[in-house]
Amino acid sequence: MAQPQRPGGFDMGRMTMGQKGLIGAGVLYLISMFFPWVGADLGDFGDVLGIDIPDATANGFAGIGMISGILVIALLVWEGLVAAGVNVSMGTTSPALIGAVLGGATALFGVINFLTSLEGLRIGAWLGLVFSIALLYAAYIRFQESKAGGPAPPPAA
Repeated sequence: MAQPQRPGGFDMGRMTMGQKGLIGAGVLYLISMFFPWVGADLGDFGDVLGIDIPDATANGFAGIGMISGILVIALLVWEGLVAAGVNVSMGTTSPALIGAVLGGATALFGVINFLTSLEGLRIGAWLGLVFSIALLYAAYIRFQESKAGGPAPPPAA
């Protein structure tokens, strides 16, 4: 007996490669933001006092990373709404172009966040850089999809 089909909802088969790339890289980038990005070695200062002082670290949300964190959350919400089939109308702007801009902006601020934390890099910064590059590539693919999905040209006279 065949299962009844649900109308609407989330279907991975309907998603484009750009959407899959942006959502996948966005989720991984968001996870990397919670790892330590910057650290400071306190050296022998604790030995002088006779106590053990752990190294100071900051995650990816520190400083300009907060903008990157807000952008990646906005990207995931936007692409999630589009993938779920929610009718999102932004006038003449295509949803694919908005996703591409959000992905590109997230990647830009991710690279800036990496560059501002060059002293004392930790594993989260390197992961963030890799996922920012992946976001940039996915945003490029999504931008190409926005150009391909434009209106048809007018008929020849």
